[in-house]
Amino acid sequence: MFAAIDKYLVKHTPPWYRTPTVQTSALGLVFFWVFAAYTTVQFYSASIYGSELAADFVSAVYLTFTVTCLVAPGVVNKFGVRVAMFLGVLCYGNLVLASLIYFEYGGENVRWARRLVVAGGAVLGVGASALWTAQGRLILQYAARAEELESNKNQIDSKGSSKGKAGTLMSIFWSIFQCSSLVGGSISFIYYNKKPEGSTSLYILFLGFILVGAIFTQFLLPPSMLQSNHRVDEDKDLEMKSEQTPLNVDSSAQYDGSESQMSENVKSEATMTEDLSTKSWFEEARGTVQIFFTREMMYLSPLFMYTGFNQPYQQATFGNRFFTKRTIGAELVIFHLMEILGAIVVGRFLDNSEKPQYDSPRKRAVICLGLFVLINGTGNAIAFFQEFSAKKSSSIITNDISEIHCIIPSTAFALWGFADAQIQVYCYWLIGSFYNSGHDHSRAVGWYKCVQSLGTAIGFFLIPTQRLSEVRQLSVSSLLFLVGTTLSFTQLPSRTVL
Repeated sequence: MFAAIDKYLVKHTPPWYRTPTVQTSALGLVFFWVFAAYTTVQFYSASIYGSELAADFVSAVYLTFTVTCLVAPGVVNKFGVRVAMFLGVLCYGNLVLASLIYFEYGGENVRWARRLVVAGGAVLGVGASALWTAQGRLILQYAARAEELESNKNQIDSKGSSKGKAGTLMSIFWSIFQCSSLVGGSISFIYYNKKPEGSTSLYILFLGFILVGAIFTQFLLPPSMLQSNHRVDEDKDLEMKSEQTPLNVDSSAQYDGSESQMSENVKSEATMTEDLSTKSWFEEARGTVQIFFTREMMYLSPLFMYTGFNQPYQQATFGNRFFTKRTIGAELVIFHLMEILGAIVVGRFLDNSEKPQYDSPRKRAVICLGLFVLINGTGNAIAFFQEFSAKKSSSIITNDISEIHCIIPSTAFALWGFADAQIQVYCYWLIGSFYNSGHDHSRAVGWYKCVQSLGTAIGFFLIPTQRLSEVRQLSVSSLLFLVGTTLSFTQLPSRTVL
């Protein structure tokens, strides 16, 4: 089946589908379908499975995610992005399938059914490492290809150097990805408002979402097949003049020497190829470990960990403590809307080299990190204010969306959402500036996701207040935030324009 899809894509994909922007959007749609299902399952896990089973399966997810991120780069490099993503998405479906069996044949008091759900979580973690490592490599390779095409166009037009693309493409992906939480949350709100427990019909719907995402992975194109937007316009002009023929394809190829090879491949019906590693598994593992222990990755590791450690406190501890149940849903909508806004604003800024004051990527990096400190720090300051106010109060402080004083903690949620997108987009942009090859992109993103997942696992482990109080959770998160950001100022991109 996959060979048939490849043959169709090579012969019949329209020019507009072969642009970096459209392919990045297609990648975002893969994650949209998968995470519209998974984020809902994770968020409502306590009410669906019970608190104990929910904790066990989430722990299994992040434990296997963290460990297998160490080997995921080798898998992605040797088998390719599309294979890794397809198998990774199916692993997400494994948890949903296990949950279906749990609801149909097991239940909270059936030991084998509970273990099946935990095993499903463990398998999901394995797939998540492959999925996210492949995503990181692919989007950075799309950005590199987009920059190459832009540079070639500028040479033909006798213009200067081209803009970077990693920030812009990552912002497109992140915005579409975050829409999954809005859609998943809406489905959950409608469903759980009537029936506060899981069911067969709901999980069949989720399984359908994931299968759609798996199929979408096979319609992603390798970076070598991409062409620029200006080439699409030229193709349209040619189509208006005459019917497209092999001779027309040859003549249109002269506009850009780097793109002529793609036209020749289409004409000769070559299959889609990826840049696969020919190294042994041992050599792949050694290359991965070498990148893990570079100065750049080591100094950035605290910041990577913070991007995973922060949200268990923000969304679980802080959210459940200071908002009523109906308000939490609205707050999550605010959070993810600000994620979308933050990704768009920061992505465009990081690639903006046209203004003289932002011509250096190093300057843009410093400004981005400085704003991150301001925005995220303000959110943490509001959280400290809320926590200390709660300690002084004799009653539990919960805020409802209908009350005016809900604005203060809601502001913290909004700031955290913007800051999270800001630093996530920045990390991908920075990795793209440090490494050029797709194989190294896999290894660097693998380490990023490994440390991030470890931070998430630790954050969830510390949520119970008998393990660490609310104020101490926030204090540890703030300390990691300050240390990580401070060290990241020592690892900036070069002064040359990306």
